[in-house]
Amino acid sequence: MYIIIGLLILAVIVGLAFAVYYSSEKQTVYTDLKGKHVVVTGGSSGIGKAAAAEAASLGAHVTIIGRDVSKLTAAVTEIVAKCKDKGQKIQFAALDVTSDYNAISKCLSELETSVGPIFMLINSAGMCICGEFDKMKVEDVKQMIDLNYFGTAYPTRYVLPGMKQRREGIVVFVASEAAFLGIYGYSAYSGGKWAVRGLAETLFMELLGTGVRLTLAFPPDTDTPGLKNENLTKPKETMLISGSGGLQSADMVGKKMVHDAMIGRKYSVFGFSGNLMSLLFCGSIDSLSQILVQISCMGILRTVMVGVLLYFHKIVWDGLKEKKETRKSK
Repeated sequence: MYIIIGLLILAVIVGLAFAVYYSSEKQTVYTDLKGKHVVVTGGSSGIGKAAAAEAASLGAHVTIIGRDVSKLTAAVTEIVAKCKDKGQKIQFAALDVTSDYNAISKCLSELETSVGPIFMLINSAGMCICGEFDKMKVEDVKQMIDLNYFGTAYPTRYVLPGMKQRREGIVVFVASEAAFLGIYGYSAYSGGKWAVRGLAETLFMELLGTGVRLTLAFPPDTDTPGLKNENLTKPKETMLISGSGGLQSADMVGKKMVHDAMIGRKYSVFGFSGNLMSLLFCGSIDSLSQILVQISCMGILRTVMVGVLLYFHKIVWDGLKEKKETRKSK
């Protein structure tokens, strides 16, 4: 009896999956970024600089954002060397993305006036200070939440209305494998990155039918100046746990992240651990293959959860259809 019920539930879920998948708008797959304006926060070093360089190599106009003018100037020189033609605009803006929203809005608005509408926003600004939570400085906790969460939320809040109006645009959030599960020594850092993940999971649903899409990246330990600073405060336990995911190069992470976003992937993950944890813990639906793997490997509970998510997506799509019909009837 229970087997029959289980098979019936599975059949309903798979049917829902196909129905939602084929009723969804088919996403544009971009093979280059020629003439597009790409803005990268945290673009003066590490993953952000690598992503900016990749965007330039694909023909984009690129603006990198950071606070250190000397680092930004040096990064622009490196990025220019990756350009496909002389007509590409490569520039920087000195800005603290944790400052008040009005300052961020003003800066990004000026960039759009001088270069063009922002087609892709890559939120790469971030930092990590490790330690047991009760021993951390309160100001360090606040600094990480401000930069890792608000440094992503504020620029995204600015670009979304324009992208929705134009019915095109890509936003990239750079989280961390520490946003999949709690890790010793990453308490305050994980809190900010989990918040980024929570914002992304919600926006996945809110952006349905708008022509705008979002990619959430989960880099493991990556060979960057930021990791070197992070290791200065990293407890041994944290070092052993985070190091188990392997060490990736910034160039590989930045490049893959950009290309995953261009082909419409919701999640950009790296290595075996990233792929495994994305299957286990990611809340949104990325593809039919993801759904089938989750159902076949994770049993009845994940099957039920996938059904819930598909039902939520169906509600959103039904609402969009209703709004379209209402507009037509007016």
